[in-house]
Amino acid sequence: MSALTGAGTIARLIVRRDRLILPVWGLAAAVFPMSIAGSTAALYPTAESLRSVARGAMDNPTQLATRGPVFDASVGGLTAWTVGSSGAMLLGLVSMLLVIRHTRVEEESGRRELLGAGVVGRHAALAAALGVVFAADLLIALLMSAALMSGGLPATGSIALGLSLAAAGWTFAAVGAVVAQVTESAVAARGLGLAVFVVCFLVRAVGDAGGAHGLSWLSPLGWTLHLRPFAGERWWVLAPLLALVALLATAAHLLSARRDLAAGLLPPRLGPATAGPGLRSPLALAWRLHRGQLVAWSAGFAVGGLALGGAVSGGLEGQIDAPQIMDMIAKVGGEHAGPADFFLNYLLSMLAWIVAAYGIVSALRLRSEESAGRADLVLVTPVSRARWALSHLVIAAAGPAVVLAALGAATGLGYGLSAGDLGRLPQVLGAALAYLPAVWAMTGIAAGLAGLLPRLASASWGVWTAFILLDVFGTLGQVDETLLTIIPFVHVPWVVLGQTSTAPLAVLTAVAAALTALGIVGLRRRDLT
Repeated sequence: MSALTGAGTIARLIVRRDRLILPVWGLAAAVFPMSIAGSTAALYPTAESLRSVARGAMDNPTQLATRGPVFDASVGGLTAWTVGSSGAMLLGLVSMLLVIRHTRVEEESGRRELLGAGVVGRHAALAAALGVVFAADLLIALLMSAALMSGGLPATGSIALGLSLAAAGWTFAAVGAVVAQVTESAVAARGLGLAVFVVCFLVRAVGDAGGAHGLSWLSPLGWTLHLRPFAGERWWVLAPLLALVALLATAAHLLSARRDLAAGLLPPRLGPATAGPGLRSPLALAWRLHRGQLVAWSAGFAVGGLALGGAVSGGLEGQIDAPQIMDMIAKVGGEHAGPADFFLNYLLSMLAWIVAAYGIVSALRLRSEESAGRADLVLVTPVSRARWALSHLVIAAAGPAVVLAALGAATGLGYGLSAGDLGRLPQVLGAALAYLPAVWAMTGIAAGLAGLLPRLASASWGVWTAFILLDVFGTLGQVDETLLTIIPFVHVPWVVLGQTSTAPLAVLTAVAAALTALGIVGLRRRDLT
């Protein structure tokens, strides 16, 4: 029997399982660049305004680090600059997580063993997962290219931009395939994959922001940018990207042949034979399970906040000078608000969305502990379901507070040191913590679904993605403002710009508490699955 026998059947099963996630994600990813192109043409209608934005971006280390260099001061070039880096990261991250979901997670849950009892080859599941994700990324690239061309952008640049993002997705899908063979648990696979992803991003960011452009060529995220859509395309850059994908996919198949089913090449670290004196309650157990994740997120946001705060303190006046943007700043923050303050609060609002993802991950730990059977081991002791659930949800509520505090303090410190005014640190810290109720609302959605509708718990990621897309399209003026009121983050005051409304924060906190309470009630009344 061939090692790939049954790959087509498993691929159809994957498509069926992700029949909601793939279309929604694919259409959103394909349409988003077209919206960016339309808003760019509207905000910067003249060649001089486009050149002004390009010059400001190339002079700003923050923009160079987050988005890379601008290769052409045109609508297409600025669209590629806006979408190229963030789109590659999002598509790469989603592709990697999808491959891990359909390989390592399937083995850990035991479903891969059930499939293996049929006429299925050893490498069929891995080949099917990579095949589905590769095809989905290519389809997104084609739809994106067609959408850009329908908006009047050149066909060559549109195709190049779509393929650059698809290549990023393929690269990190292959990375996900490799780490799924190395580790024994899905959590470890995701952690190792994210570590590789962060290193690739930092290498590219440091190379572009520091002027060491040769360094950015050491990262595949740098390669995708140097395809240069709408700026004299370098088609040969696709060759090393495809070679890297082929190398990683081959390595994943070779590693798969060297390990047992449900095992990894790296042996799991053994814990102590007996529990320590502090491990005597469900809360202590939950803290032990969550602490590594919390420390990593806090440290990462502190380092990133320190760098961003220092970079934002100056150099923006030459870039943010379009009348539409200056009117927006005056509307949000009043006549005394400046571009640096606006951009600082904007960055905090964007990073708060990522902190919300951390809150969702922490809340969904309830579901993963239940589905893996580890919750049963706790509940056979004199521990109620509500007490067990609260032990994880307390960490899910406190963790984002710690991460936001680390982000706000570090950003305020970097901003103050660069501007020579540390008196702004409390204000920036308060601006970051103002997003905590909105983050709690997202955590509450995940907790509510995990308790009431456990099979739909992962839909909380769909809600998170939908809110982000609504927020983006609302910023571009393409969504009715009434619809935007369902997004928790739009109700948060911009503290750096002087807004101080607290009533929306109280409402968001109450909504989060209600959703969490509903989740606990649902968990108490249903069977564990």
